[in-house]
Amino acid sequence: MRIRIKLIFTIILFCLFELSIAYAQEPIVYSRCKRTTDTFELTANVTINGQSQTVTRTMTGLDIYDILPDVTNFFSNFSAPCDLVYRDPNGVETVIFDCSTTSTQSNACAALDAAVSFDGNTIAFSVFRGSLANYREHIHSQVVHPDADPVDLGYYDFPNKHLVTTGAHLHFYTVSTKQIQAMPFNTGVYDSGPAFISNQRIAFTSTRDDHTTTVVWGTTESKKGTRIWTVDIDGKNPDLASHHSLSQEQHPYMLRDGRLAYSSWQIFGGLPFRYSNNGAGTHTTIDNLFHIYAQDPDGAENFPIYGQHSGDHAKSYFGADHKAAHFITQTSDDRIWFADYYRQNNKGLGYLVGVMPEPKGQEGKSPHEVTNHADFFVPRDAINFADWTHSDDTSSFTVGWLGVQPISHPNYADPLPFAGKLGHPAALPNNGLMMAWGKGACSVVVNNSVFNELGKQAPPLTSGGGSGVAMNLVTSLEMDTPGCDVGLYRATQIPSQHPGDLEMVVDSKDWHEIMGRAVVPYANIHGVDHPDTIERADVRTSHPSLETGTPFGLLGAASITDRETDPKHGIHFIGEHQFNLQGTDTIDYTDDDLCGVRILGNMPNRNRNVVNEIANIAGERVTILGEFPVLNRHTDGSRAIDASGHPDTSFLVRMPANMPYLMQGIDCDGRTLNTDQTWQSLRPGEQKTCNGCHVHSRPGRTQFDTTFAAQSGYTIPRLGEGTVPLLAGKSGNTVQTRTLPGYGMRIEFTRDIKPIFDQHCASCHSGNSPAGGLSLNNTGGANNKPNTTWWCLVADKSQSCVAPDKQVATGAGPAGLSFRRPQMTRYLRAFNSRGSLLYWKAANQRTDNRTDAQFSDDIDFGANHPTSISANELATLSRWIDIGAPGGGATELYDTQKPTLHLASADSGSVSQLRVGTVDLG
Repeated sequence: MRIRIKLIFTIILFCLFELSIAYAQEPIVYSRCKRTTDTFELTANVTINGQSQTVTRTMTGLDIYDILPDVTNFFSNFSAPCDLVYRDPNGVETVIFDCSTTSTQSNACAALDAAVSFDGNTIAFSVFRGSLANYREHIHSQVVHPDADPVDLGYYDFPNKHLVTTGAHLHFYTVSTKQIQAMPFNTGVYDSGPAFISNQRIAFTSTRDDHTTTVVWGTTESKKGTRIWTVDIDGKNPDLASHHSLSQEQHPYMLRDGRLAYSSWQIFGGLPFRYSNNGAGTHTTIDNLFHIYAQDPDGAENFPIYGQHSGDHAKSYFGADHKAAHFITQTSDDRIWFADYYRQNNKGLGYLVGVMPEPKGQEGKSPHEVTNHADFFVPRDAINFADWTHSDDTSSFTVGWLGVQPISHPNYADPLPFAGKLGHPAALPNNGLMMAWGKGACSVVVNNSVFNELGKQAPPLTSGGGSGVAMNLVTSLEMDTPGCDVGLYRATQIPSQHPGDLEMVVDSKDWHEIMGRAVVPYANIHGVDHPDTIERADVRTSHPSLETGTPFGLLGAASITDRETDPKHGIHFIGEHQFNLQGTDTIDYTDDDLCGVRILGNMPNRNRNVVNEIANIAGERVTILGEFPVLNRHTDGSRAIDASGHPDTSFLVRMPANMPYLMQGIDCDGRTLNTDQTWQSLRPGEQKTCNGCHVHSRPGRTQFDTTFAAQSGYTIPRLGEGTVPLLAGKSGNTVQTRTLPGYGMRIEFTRDIKPIFDQHCASCHSGNSPAGGLSLNNTGGANNKPNTTWWCLVADKSQSCVAPDKQVATGAGPAGLSFRRPQMTRYLRAFNSRGSLLYWKAANQRTDNRTDAQFSDDIDFGANHPTSISANELATLSRWIDIGAPGGGATELYDTQKPTLHLASADSGSVSQLRVGTVDLG
């Protein structure tokens, strides 16, 4: 019987080999990274039945600890060395860039991120350089022997090698001549992820700008940041093309319509709090907040494609749960494919998702047409390539759990017990799709249900993560099976019904094959020689306010009342989905309350230890560039009406280009009613307009070019030109404004808020028995230290500063007193002065359009609270709250935004003169 089974296996495997060769019909390029195939002799002194003894156990499945590039292991710490390989249509391979035989422990490399030019003759790729280190992990005694007394045995070095990098640089391989051209290597600089935007120019991600990422509230980390750059393949004419990025962009990819798609890390303000992982007021898994965006090649018109508002620890309508979306391709039918996986522990493997792009300016389904939070603004045509995989932080589905037939594979004698996970999609001719398939558990966080399905008893320490658990699971299976072995395959049907319907392209037991691309002309896949060409923003724009060489741009909207800013389930005192996932309305309000727009400038962090310089809810320095009214009226005083019959609230504003910005809808007193949380920017000379206020599920009700602001008589507000306009109330039909000198309004607690408290509040709110139990003069030392005034107002989520009789029972946290976002503390609601008790008391009225008697589960205004605060001081307090309550002291006020510099030819054709435009907000 045993021989007969083996014979059947051999026949099946022979067919698989034949099919694999038959289907490898086009040349490809891919990276192969050394797979750990060694066993590990694990020796330790353990105690068994009261006797101390030395035990050695041979561990298998060490490849489960191999690390492949993903959003977390983007710069470093992935398995290496990695070669770049060209495979011709007959399966003959040529190593384009050899790291495996040239690397040493102290000088190693990994060749990754291959991209192919539109003529199919140039392969761009990245080479990461550094030294090799062994993977290390604590080992539990029961991994050595199941009957051992439980104890941590400390760290062990595993045979797995990973690359500790010092930088990365770009290379170009010419297929016809087999020659390589390399850009210089600069220690500490990471140039990676190239994507051709023409045969002679690429986009790539880089750390050249030397910024660091947004600090998520409650953390102290600011990682190395990346932005998208473009450069000629000879290294000339570099240009920073994603000024809007204040965290990381990864792996751009050129789309058929001429836009550049990329994976964007969106972690500003409230976005990481769409749900919490570790209790009330805590953030979700931060590294999972990578979504698919697109921009023009020069950086204009950035816009979300997938994931910005979806993902709810639940599957979307098409069967996939959004985590980190990454690694992009586009097939012949224009469908955009990407991997969607749980960060760090799963080797960049999970689902493959394919979406058809929505019309320009749209993301997908309206929150009000769906019932599932996971479907908010999800594209209407989306596919989950295979429901036999998943994106959770645990081992792959087992074949037994799926109820599918066993999976035979030529590399392994036993049928595969796990269905595996998918990643790295790549387009092939004739609407083909190639991908990486990871066979095995493919996660360092594992589940031992496989033992029951195999009719075995699960040993101790075979579920969970760390402590040697993952290799214990694989070893204990006692099968010829991998922990995770990744190879390249192609789809024979979409969606896939079973791992067995994948056809092998290349898969060796010695390597992980990833990041494949077809080495063919673009026309072979898409039927045209190259993607559509989108001209630079300043070339395609003509407007009297945008003179040649200007460092400014124009931003406009057809309406701020045509909006999709209201949370699906309304505004509640508690609940993370509002504001953080979808709908950033701060209070209940009507369109009549919307009066104007505030433009915020967001400054990049420049220091990995920036947490010692800033203290705010935003996670970066914020400045107010200006505010302007939008209640447009004709010269006779009558209200302008737009083409849809609604009061016209259009605007067009001139503002500094290359400055990350956010918009806020405000009332006539300059208080926030809704807010952006996604960075944008204008390129010099760009005119960007939309037809509504976050109208991302449908066309706007009117077009910008028909509005009041599009007409020649409209007075365009100008920001960043020496004065800061602010709204200052309304008198009759006239919105009052005032101006401050400067290029932006910065507000900081010690400099701007504390003097207000000192003058108007501290006489009562100080001493041993401060009024209301709130001390407003406790400002000794750094503001962000516990029990200081700033900390009690902004950071005291568990109400430790609040007198017992004033504490609000929230039912969350260890004592049932912790606040859930968007509520920060008893006194402050995130980016929301009109919903904050601190502001109510300063204004001596509740300002959220609710009453104390209306809801029993929120904070009440309480007793009358007269103050002597002036209107301007009250406005400063409201704006301080609305921009994130900055309290970092003098260092909070540093200028970290580089000046905008724009060079343009004053001629058409030959260049006889240049015009230089510059603006600096510092």
